[in-house]
Amino acid sequence: MDAYDESRLAEVEENQSRWRLSWGELKLLFIASTGFFIDAYDLFNINLVVVILNFVINKKLSGTIADASLQGGVLKAAANIGCVIGQIGFGLAGDVFGRKAVYGIEMIVTTIATILIISGPLSLGTNLFTYITVLRVIMGIGIGGDYPMSASVVADRANLNRRGTMVAFIFAMQGWGSFIGGLVFIILMAIFKKGVHDDDHTGQLNAVWRIYTGLIIVPAIITIIQRRMLPESTRMKSVQAIRGDPSLIKKGHIDGVKLESNEKVDGSASSVEEVKEVEAGGLSATRAARSQAWGDAREYYSEWRHLKILIGTTASWFLLDIIFYGISLNQSIFISALGLANSKDPWEYLWQQGVANIIIAIGGFLPGYYFTMFFIEIIGRKPIQIMGLSFNALLFAVMAGKYTVLKANHSGLIACFIFLQFFFNFGANATTFIVPAEVFPTRVRGFSHGLSAACGKCGAIIASLAVSIMSTNVGAQNVLWLFFGIAIIAIPFTFLIPETKGRDADLIDLQERRAAAGLH
Repeated sequence: MDAYDESRLAEVEENQSRWRLSWGELKLLFIASTGFFIDAYDLFNINLVVVILNFVINKKLSGTIADASLQGGVLKAAANIGCVIGQIGFGLAGDVFGRKAVYGIEMIVTTIATILIISGPLSLGTNLFTYITVLRVIMGIGIGGDYPMSASVVADRANLNRRGTMVAFIFAMQGWGSFIGGLVFIILMAIFKKGVHDDDHTGQLNAVWRIYTGLIIVPAIITIIQRRMLPESTRMKSVQAIRGDPSLIKKGHIDGVKLESNEKVDGSASSVEEVKEVEAGGLSATRAARSQAWGDAREYYSEWRHLKILIGTTASWFLLDIIFYGISLNQSIFISALGLANSKDPWEYLWQQGVANIIIAIGGFLPGYYFTMFFIEIIGRKPIQIMGLSFNALLFAVMAGKYTVLKANHSGLIACFIFLQFFFNFGANATTFIVPAEVFPTRVRGFSHGLSAACGKCGAIIASLAVSIMSTNVGAQNVLWLFFGIAIIAIPFTFLIPETKGRDADLIDLQERRAAAGLH
């Protein structure tokens, strides 16, 4: 029996523990989550790499690059710009051609771009910023593609009573990517301390950022191999079969699910059996079936009841990522502005930045993700998202209102940053990823998740380009007040989204399509 077949991964008793995973589920989680670990490592390492590059090229200790586009904001935004392209492109391709045909290609793109980045010659001078910026856009295309593909691959196979737990697990690897990235950075700084700090050979920092960026290539190659070997899910096979033979809808078949009866509506052979018969005839691979795939999203979102959900997922993710990446990608600026890293010695300054980042990651990032994983099937997705945004708004108000006090109280500042990251990840940063994987049916899941994620990355791009400029021109305190307002505005959009706990979007889609056809 196929380890990834829904007969093992989905058709289990409802009262089975959501923590008791099969070998197939564990392997699936490893394949999907490793990619997210790599994605987070690649996305967030730029926060520290920019500081090194600024010193190596400009001899300035700052997260703001004076002679780069928008003070380095374009460099920080580059991967997110690529993500927008990758999320929509790979998400749509996954719906049209199937997950198996596409999954793994996104990681190949990321790996090739990483190799080229660390190969950039220092002789380019300030043009190295441009070189890395262009390649990080390409890297971002691959990273972006991982969002809808991994979310869809897991959601397609997961049992309803632990689907949220499994999707939360793969997203939680972002926390580990951020933490391990910070840990690797301070280990490298410790290794190079004698040369950089004791002997004043600051040119060795050029080796630090290349090693720091390139180490992730090894797990990336392993992940590519595993993803390319992953078979297609039963739900996706069923989507392809129905595109080849729409009459299956009338017989109670869609996306690998049936109506509540164990038999088809007309009492004939089982759903899975007929899907296999259709596939054997090659219908799922026909040009007509693929043409139908392009029109699925247009047809689905022509109805307001579906479109309003998409507005909810896209708008909430957009607003969330403005504040999440506004902090995460510019953490070095806020850390310096509030006095946590102000040494004039290059090694000491970078060490302080690395330690501050790792404390925030281990204190807020990781616990937040795992609180979400534990509580998501207990209290649901919407309550977690609303709670997280509310606490984020409160913390931004505290940090802005008590800005002067916190500048003199480093322990208080660290506590605020830790709680801020905690409620990002035990909150909207996790749920905006999880909900689009659950609320949309398989036939439009990749595109819908990709579009939602792309809107989020548009928010991240705005944050990357604007925050460094604004923190210089209007001050970090006013930026924090702006983030407070954005967190408040994001809350109402959550109410456009139905609670997805226990929701089978494919079954709902089947019922709606049968009703549209005049069937019971």
